[in-house]
Amino acid sequence: MKKIRFYTLLSLVFLIWYSPKLEAQVRHIPLWDNPPPFTKRLLEHDHYREGGRITGVAVPEIIVYYPPMERANQTAILICPGGGYGHLSMEKEGHAIARAYAEKGYLAAVLKYRLPMDELLEEPHKVPLADAQQGLRTLRQNAKEWNIHPDRIGIAGFSAGGHLAASASVHGEPASGATVSSNANFSILIYPVISMESSLTHQGSRTKLLGDQMGTSWENYYSAEQQVDADTPPAFLVHSWDDRTVAAENSIRYAQALNRLGIKVELHLFQHGGHGYGLGDKEKHGNSATWLSLSDAWIRGIFE
Repeated sequence: MKKIRFYTLLSLVFLIWYSPKLEAQVRHIPLWDNPPPFTKRLLEHDHYREGGRITGVAVPEIIVYYPPMERANQTAILICPGGGYGHLSMEKEGHAIARAYAEKGYLAAVLKYRLPMDELLEEPHKVPLADAQQGLRTLRQNAKEWNIHPDRIGIAGFSAGGHLAASASVHGEPASGATVSSNANFSILIYPVISMESSLTHQGSRTKLLGDQMGTSWENYYSAEQQVDADTPPAFLVHSWDDRTVAAENSIRYAQALNRLGIKVELHLFQHGGHGYGLGDKEKHGNSATWLSLSDAWIRGIFE
């Protein structure tokens, strides 16, 4: 009996010592008090499909990955998974990316944003952007506690998540009263949808996001290349010439719009890579799989 009690006590001591370390690595933080804005009906739980894809979000939140203390660089990145505004590719374009950036010293937060679903939301075309803006505010509100500089908060996105990141970049909102700014200080856009222009866009993303707003002024509002101004943050873009899902011209036009205004921009157009590869694999996706290391060097460079 004494031996059992000893090992039980030893286990408790280990848990007390180790739990804070686990808690400090990953944390789930809701974006809004319930109900979130634009809510028509709440889901009881997230809806999942194969591969960990989320097709319905119950509670919009950020999942925060903290960097090792000795590598922390006081820079944060909000990560927007893609999925054509019909699902969220949470692992490949969310958690895997956050873990990789955290290892390099960034505080990385995966944005679990609501999808534009008519049955759940009022004005669904406004909701992903509202969640992304609130995600940036949440990082800025917690900057002191999380040891990040409030002017070193960026946003990253993949495919339709890249469209969301670009939208947040061109539609940042300044601080107002007690509400902090939702401005991003930089963006990382990986094979992004940029435009809602019919001849250029990814039609699935356009249809899912705009719904009955197609053909209205909202198409222009959500065409980021047409919304760039002097306050748009610097951007790092990656695309592949052989991307058959989202044309590389999306990234080219956004980079050109930034460059015309003298805003820092770096565009990598790789010969091979395709679409939807997340971190990528050197054997399968060629040099496009080097994008994360390239983006790390670029981010550090713009703050020097």
